[in-house]
Amino acid sequence: MSRIFKTFATIIGLCAIVDVYGMSSAQYIKKYKDYAIEQMLVYNIPASITLAQGILESECGSSPLAVYANNHFGIKCHDDWSGDYYVKDDDERGEHFRKYQDADESYRDHAEFLKSRPWYSFLFNYSRTDYKNWAKGLARAGYATAADYAQHLLRIIEMNHLYVYDTVLQNLQGLNILYNVKKPGNQAKECEVEYTVVKQGDCIYKISREYGVDVVTLCRNNGISINDVLLPGRKIYLKARKYESSVRPVNKRNSEPE
Repeated sequence: MSRIFKTFATIIGLCAIVDVYGMSSAQYIKKYKDYAIEQMLVYNIPASITLAQGILESECGSSPLAVYANNHFGIKCHDDWSGDYYVKDDDERGEHFRKYQDADESYRDHAEFLKSRPWYSFLFNYSRTDYKNWAKGLARAGYATAADYAQHLLRIIEMNHLYVYDTVLQNLQGLNILYNVKKPGNQAKECEVEYTVVKQGDCIYKISREYGVDVVTLCRNNGISINDVLLPGRKIYLKARKYESSVRPVNKRNSEPE
């Protein structure tokens, strides 16, 4: 991963207090917390861990990787990467790092990266509220070369109270409060799209935010609960549907044998 630890204390100190690098840690959290929560709901990775790694690896969004490649987690290219790349000196000269179209793609790829690597599989035995074991486990699995990587993550989480995002479902009546989604009464006139098709990485809260339809309304329209996993290719109806009767009148003329 990206080598930023030799200036870690200075960066975090400045990032937490003043907007020296263009964004403070508080601003970074406000901007990217929704992405972290969405990936937590899809992959069960604590949002606190994702945000802490984003702050650390991207230097509050100011690192060259974040600025020029939208790469917030220092993920390098591997044999399974066929996308664009950004060249930067790290452990060796001229290393290739993954380049993304936007930060949302970086957050999604970070979750998929952890989920797809077998040496991180044990982490998913921990609950989404167990950020301490997640931090220690990431260090043990070799996410970064710094011996005190876990301590850095834990410090960021606890300084910024990031653990509150790990329990967002328990503390809020759905993420519509977090996302400031408008109340259901205002939706019918504003949402002109009848349905959307689930893509990889989508969850009910992400769809709610993108289309401005209340989470509860989406669940009711589709006969699902807030905890259901949405499989890619499924239609999610944004408007209430008028269900046809399951018993159709028989057209005698068409039903007679020829």
